[in-house]
Amino acid sequence: MKSCIYLRVSTQKQGFNGLGIQAQRDICLNYIKNSGHEFISEFSDVESGKNRNRPGLMQAIDFCKKNDCELEFARLDRLARDVEFTFKVINTGIKVYFCDMPQLNTLILGVMAAVAQYERELISQRTKAALKAKREKGGTSDLWGSKNGNRNRSEAIKKASGISATNRREKAQNKPENKAFWEFITDWQAIHGRITASTDWQIIADELNKRCKKTSTGLPFTKNRARAMYASLQNIYND
Repeated sequence: MKSCIYLRVSTQKQGFNGLGIQAQRDICLNYIKNSGHEFISEFSDVESGKNRNRPGLMQAIDFCKKNDCELEFARLDRLARDVEFTFKVINTGIKVYFCDMPQLNTLILGVMAAVAQYERELISQRTKAALKAKREKGGTSDLWGSKNGNRNRSEAIKKASGISATNRREKAQNKPENKAFWEFITDWQAIHGRITASTDWQIIADELNKRCKKTSTGLPFTKNRARAMYASLQNIYND
């Protein structure tokens, strides 16, 4: 069985915290390894779970149809918190697997998707109620407590978030292990051609270990670690 993985976070910040991109990737790759499947490719989106506009997911579905692959998700809510959309994906005919629910069937899926949607609706209701209570208490327009300061605060947060993301990106780019790995990949592609879904990562891992290179966390390379590191650094170095 060939497998692809789909990764989703709601914001760029989640890529570094909680069930971020790397955590989801590790869960899916671990399942693929233990199942004896062949990892083919990965797809991702930075979108809210209620947003149906998912270019990465659509690409994943098309790829799985054309290549007869199973599509792996770390958790059900990484697909969506929307019952209708969840079943729309299921009904595309591709095989899907949720690592947090290995015994999933259609009935359980319906229940879990409904619960996920209900949780999303509760969050929305609580937010609206909090805003209403704040307005009634102090005549303010939002939770920040200031009509006039609202826009400035929002802009300040966006700016700070952008600076933070830039700092994290630069830190990742300048990390010695990352730089050494990407320099190796650049040289490899210059000699052997562009890395594709059919690239033999075991050969790359063996060569990296032969050169005493380490992963970002200081571990020796396996084919899965090399593949995962390449996937995580693509957006950092290829911008």
